[in-house]
Amino acid sequence: MKVRERILKSCLPALLVIGLVGPLSSTAADSSFEELAGQVQRFELENGLRFLVLERHDAPVFTFFTLVNVGGVDESGGNTGLAHMFEHMAFKGTTSLGATDFKAEMQAMQKTDEAFDAWLSEHRKGILADPERLEDLDAAFKEAREEAGRYVTTNRFPELIEEYGGRGLNAFTGTDMTGYFYSLPSNKLEFWALLESDRFANPVLREFYKERDVVIEERRRGSESTPLGRLYNETLSVAFLAHPYRDGIIGHRSDLESFTRDDAREFYKTYYIANNMVIALVGDVDFETVEKLAKKYFSKIPSGPHPPYVDTIEPEQAAERRVIMEEEAQPVVMIEYHIPSKRHPDWYTYELLADILGSGRTSRLNEAISKRDKMVGRIGASVGTPGDKYPNLFSIFAIVAEGHKPLEVEEAIYQEIDRLVKDGVTQEELDKVRSRIKSGFVRRLRSNWGMAYQLAIFETEFGDGRRLFNVLDHYSGITPGDIQRVASEVFKKRNRTVGILKRPEPGESS
Repeated sequence: MKVRERILKSCLPALLVIGLVGPLSSTAADSSFEELAGQVQRFELENGLRFLVLERHDAPVFTFFTLVNVGGVDESGGNTGLAHMFEHMAFKGTTSLGATDFKAEMQAMQKTDEAFDAWLSEHRKGILADPERLEDLDAAFKEAREEAGRYVTTNRFPELIEEYGGRGLNAFTGTDMTGYFYSLPSNKLEFWALLESDRFANPVLREFYKERDVVIEERRRGSESTPLGRLYNETLSVAFLAHPYRDGIIGHRSDLESFTRDDAREFYKTYYIANNMVIALVGDVDFETVEKLAKKYFSKIPSGPHPPYVDTIEPEQAAERRVIMEEEAQPVVMIEYHIPSKRHPDWYTYELLADILGSGRTSRLNEAISKRDKMVGRIGASVGTPGDKYPNLFSIFAIVAEGHKPLEVEEAIYQEIDRLVKDGVTQEELDKVRSRIKSGFVRRLRSNWGMAYQLAIFETEFGDGRRLFNVLDHYSGITPGDIQRVASEVFKKRNRTVGILKRPEPGESS
């Protein structure tokens, strides 16, 4: 469901040759990274909006990445799913784009809101609600919504971007952040500045209730309709008792069915402020021109008080927790261990541990449980579930092969974990994994998109995008002893939550 850097076209191939596919301890590699770090240019507008620019003039295109420091974790009780909902709204146009008659549309939208509020007020009476009145209010709401829809020029925002040569228009909502991106020809830079600033300065939450139905259907087709989705949600809600990571991203159905356009507006006013956003541009752009256009267009995005931080701390887990689901589906094993956030000094050690244990064909779990014992169809390990801004989970996931049982796979996983905790890892094993991680790190920066994304992430997470170039130093200093130490600290029975999806046994009832 993340880094930043600025690279000249002649530098990246050199980096690949001098050692990013092998050990990265050479002086040449270090000096090249220092040079790249110096090529990232940064400025901040008076409203607090930060920009990072990396000029790459090898093709007449550029990619941008707008990152807003808000995600599912920031939603208050009763409003889960709003971060994702607003991502949908950001493609619906603005006060000047997306409607045939904006004034008439606003009046129709107001009537729609009033009609929904009336229905919701009656609905909240529960068993005391009048069924006939509810039916009448629902009909009135649908009629008002249809009337407002008559003024909408559907998909005008993405169509306009495509008309100007834009490609790759998309967005995502994560537990920690929300991102928006696409690419354009370099001679459309001012068009981009006008359009991108307008959608965050003057958004119109048109077709709100129609799009909310789309999100509800998205939830139904995903987490509600698939056994794996249900297992993940159940396991997450058990692993986290207090922290909002337990709620995920898509939102609870009851919240989706009851939050209003006004709720979304308040969410926007709180989080979509200039000082809570970062924009990274990479490609055939000129820094001085970007800065000039940014001041001209993006200065109109309002700033505000810093959004609230999630102060809830997940209590230390005192006993193993288990979730057992019985369904006629492929059996699955999920094992989750609590670990600190990405800001913790041991974060990169956890990443290496996950790679050694369960990433790739030569990982320990794959070699022992998949290749040798053929107990699983797929197995892996990762960190950062469901996010990494706050303390999160070290995850192990396995799809059980035919002829084997989840408990059998679970026990085999523990045996490999115990062996790692007891015997540690070899220097050769660590070096191999470290080299692979470093290679992947550089590959992710080859494209303008990857570079812009990583720059925006590091600026948001650490306040300085150039910290991207220090990442490899963190991996280089980790020893086999560090791996063994964190493994012994994390892999404790009382620190784990286990999710099991199994087929019903004959004679058993769910």
